Amino acid sequence: MNAARMLFGTLALTLGCGKSSAPPAKRDTAATTAPVVATADSTCPATGLWAECSVLYRLERAGLAPRVDSSATPAEKTLNGRAAVYKVGLSSSLEVYLYPDSTARVADAKKLDRTQLAAPGVPQTIKRERLVIENSNLIGLFTSLNEHQRERVGDALLAGPPQPSKSQP
Repeated sequence: MNAARMLFGTLALTLGCGKSSAPPAKRDTAATTAPVVATADSTCPATGLWAECSVLYRLERAGLAPRVDSSATPAEKTLNGRAAVYKVGLSSSLEVYLYPDSTARVADAKKLDRTQLAAPGVPQTIKRERLVIENSNLIGLFTSLNEHQRERVGDALLAGPPQPSKSQP
């Protein structure tokens, strides 16, 4: 009786682990061949400076789902950097100003009215200050009432621009 049970168990295990007659599931090869890092794309090189594509990539990686708002004009008229406006979430917006280098960014940032802005980590007051993010050649001005969203945008852009890979000797 015991041998019959073992034979039945072995037979069931063999049939259960055998090959399936169903064809293998189709795989999406486009997802597996896409570059893992956006900066690996030749249109967005890792130079150590921010570019529009690296800003978008960093915000997407932070789970913020940014969208370029081509119909909006930047609210900050005093800055001279190359401007872009992004929608983040339903009602938040991010103005990004890019400069050729950090020296140009620092010089242009002196024009900002800091009484109307809050630095990362500083809680927003009843005046609803915009979050100012300054990093390398980027100035970001983020308008949102959501503190968690403000923190995520600040963290994503303060992490720094994509750095070039170091060559091995």
